[in-house]
Amino acid sequence: MNIFSSFSLIFLCIITGCDDYNHIDYSSFNIDPEIITSKEQQGFIITDTYSPFKVPSDFTNLKNSSQLLINSNWLSNPHYLEDIYHLIYQFNQTHIDDSNVFVQSLYNSALIYKRNMIEVNILKRQLQDDVNNKLHYYQQEIALINTRLSIMDMNEEQHIENIAMIKNTIKEKQQYYAKLRRELKEELHAIKLNNDLIFTLISDLKFKYKAHDTINCSTYLGDYKKLNIVSPYACIYYNHDELITKVPVNHQKQINAIFDHYAPKLWHTMVELNGHFEPNYDKQVFDSYLQKDLVFANNNLAERRLMNIKPHPCDAIGLEIKQLKKLNLEMNADINRALLDDNDQINISTPSFYSKLAPLFTNGKIKDPIINFSLLCDNKNLIEKFTHKYAEKILNEYPKSLTFHIENNGTFTLPKIRAKHYKIVLNVNKNYSVIYNGHRVLTPPTDFTQTTPNTTTVQYDLNQLISQQLFEKWIDS
Repeated sequence: MNIFSSFSLIFLCIITGCDDYNHIDYSSFNIDPEIITSKEQQGFIITDTYSPFKVPSDFTNLKNSSQLLINSNWLSNPHYLEDIYHLIYQFNQTHIDDSNVFVQSLYNSALIYKRNMIEVNILKRQLQDDVNNKLHYYQQEIALINTRLSIMDMNEEQHIENIAMIKNTIKEKQQYYAKLRRELKEELHAIKLNNDLIFTLISDLKFKYKAHDTINCSTYLGDYKKLNIVSPYACIYYNHDELITKVPVNHQKQINAIFDHYAPKLWHTMVELNGHFEPNYDKQVFDSYLQKDLVFANNNLAERRLMNIKPHPCDAIGLEIKQLKKLNLEMNADINRALLDDNDQINISTPSFYSKLAPLFTNGKIKDPIINFSLLCDNKNLIEKFTHKYAEKILNEYPKSLTFHIENNGTFTLPKIRAKHYKIVLNVNKNYSVIYNGHRVLTPPTDFTQTTPNTTTVQYDLNQLISQQLFEKWIDS
């Protein structure tokens, strides 16, 4: 310790008491005091709980998110755009100016992705239209053959029996439907409603069919109330509010219960008989119902009778089967199943679809959205600057209770250390740090010299050490 430093320390001891101050003897470390500035001198206490060398989870998440996005397939990842914006958010949350270059690159990636998807959807629609047209043709031809085969498979008497069976089922359903309406009428009579109102309520009962891909239907659709039934493909409603408003208030609760009970039964029976034409879709929404079955059965009988009259090859069934096999082979050859999902929809995630994009890559209409960001993440100079700033962020956010300032003369006040295992890092300047290992040492030394036990020196400051650690984690992982 030089004479000036010793005198300064003695003077401070006289004024405030030596127990409150510690001191680093720069001369013992062969450090020229002239190269030391107070701005660079700072001390940190590292414990098992708090350490600037613990890589923050935010940094790890940022690195992992970047890598995941780079490795992600933009075409098959439905959350690709969401992932880009989340990564932008993560970079912005660092509040580091050097992250702006990454953010701008990611915004550009989002723009490229959006442009790509416009081209992808155009191609997808073109391919889907082509597939739909081919499927429609082949399915119609195959259906005709299957119909003829089913007709041939039954003789005329069997067709007549089938028609009789369908008619009998229709009669039973019609009788049941009439019975339901009578029971409904009787219950309405029981609560003393007049005949005209009863007739109006029963006659005005209407239903709505809303296609749905879940069983979670809303309770109301306008003034229509959901029927208490479970349908895997649709939500069914009846005109509850319209009916209720026709009834005196004192009977509305009873009417509500009555129609909630009978409406589902009437709906089921009606659909079994006649299906349901939904005006909102302008079509019959059921493929199979008894009246339709009866029409087809009568047509099949007529076709069978015509076959009995017209001459036809003795092996007509065999010829139809041969044609059926031929059509199936043609369909499989004509339609690229590798492009489709299980519902015969174009799947853009397939390698076959990706290969269709080759011309668009060639003419520049589609680009790799993440390539520039990927290059930035591999740019060591850029990452070094970023991790250096991130290290500054870590030190700036380090608990103030575990940091202290070192004066130009090497004097400082250590905060109270309660940890059993700790280290004291004295940042002298950007090229020099002193580290004291206080493992199982309850009271750290007052003076720090080169000969102080458990003291080592490194040719870097704490910022550089942390920055290097972050850099290696980013580059090597």
